[in-house]
Amino acid sequence: MLTKSKKYIMHRGVLSLIFAFALSVSTILSPLVRAEESPGYTWKDITIPGDGKVVRVELSRDGLKLFAIRKNYDTGKVKLYVSADDGVNWDSFDMPGDSWYFYSNTDGSKLLTKWTGVAYLSTNGGRNWSMLSTTWPEDGFSMSPNGSTLTRCGQSGNPPLYVSVDNGQTWVQKGNECPDRVFNGGKMVRRDWGNSVLRWSTDYGLTWSVIKDEEVRSVVFSDDAKSMTDGWKVSLDGGNNWAGIPEYPMEPGNMTTLRAISNDGKKMIATFDPVAPGNSPGVMSVSVDGGKTWQKWNDENIREDSFSMSADGSKLFVGAFFSYPNVYRLATLPRPQPVTPGGTDGTTTPITPATPSTGSSSTSGSSSTTSSKKPKKSSSNLAETGISVWLVSGLAIVVIAAGGLVLRKRL
Repeated sequence: MLTKSKKYIMHRGVLSLIFAFALSVSTILSPLVRAEESPGYTWKDITIPGDGKVVRVELSRDGLKLFAIRKNYDTGKVKLYVSADDGVNWDSFDMPGDSWYFYSNTDGSKLLTKWTGVAYLSTNGGRNWSMLSTTWPEDGFSMSPNGSTLTRCGQSGNPPLYVSVDNGQTWVQKGNECPDRVFNGGKMVRRDWGNSVLRWSTDYGLTWSVIKDEEVRSVVFSDDAKSMTDGWKVSLDGGNNWAGIPEYPMEPGNMTTLRAISNDGKKMIATFDPVAPGNSPGVMSVSVDGGKTWQKWNDENIREDSFSMSADGSKLFVGAFFSYPNVYRLATLPRPQPVTPGGTDGTTTPITPATPSTGSSSTSGSSSTTSSKKPKKSSSNLAETGISVWLVSGLAIVVIAAGGLVLRKRL
């Protein structure tokens, strides 16, 4: 019969072997996990139908719709083309007058544009347009990402600021500072051009406070207003804390300008704009890891307003208007299907995605209801030996759990 001391020594030895095995598995799998966390965009060319010159391309904030505007200089007609299947099929609608610039809400159902100082609103994705009930010839307009808030200010951002929350039917003056960007729920932000600081409002522009009192250059914000960059630094918490960009992309003879940032702050667009006046715009680079690495999109030059990013950064729609012929490309981040351990043959089985909830144009994954039943104890030998198995991005990770050791799966 083994003594208690010998049993303890054997137990320690078994645990040491298991721990060494777990470390070796973790070491093998960790490069795969890191590679999967930082994938590159894949690009495909997009063909836009119709006649006339493409003057703008746009992507809806949820990434599900492509927009393109063509202007026929012979007829004077401006057409809006919309695709809901990544450019395979397109619908076309007339734009108001000679308008070719517009704001889009999250799913692209609400569009706001202006022509000869008059604002027009579409609530069905551009099929029909209505003139706002009251018009101001020289005013500039803006819209929040969800389309619930419309704003107008004087020409070149001159006050006062007026706000509408009923699709432009009524307007209420809210203050004497005009925002550079309008968000959901009454949030607004502006750059004070006098001293280049950032100012923030959470009450539809009634009051403002400074969120960054250092000089800022080119300021861009995510749709949820949490991630932002001032051209040199990045904040992921609404401007409370700032950190430098790990690797700043550079190109000789050009100035780097950050143009877009995703909600999580990891995906960013940078353009290389010529320093010398009159030169054509430069190329574009994208990052998916918060600026640690950058991927060049191609060799064509692009204009500063000829690209857009979905709110989560999973898609980009870019037009190269300075090449001949013009080039239009859609970039998509790969999204591997999650898997669960399969049968005894070691195969894996894809998980069936949860059915999205209805009644909302912007769909998000629904959370499962927590069961009130206590989890059953696993009879697996892995659980008995003290190994826990976790699924991280479809990869099984073996770790040691302290105390009560069980087999766990994270999907």
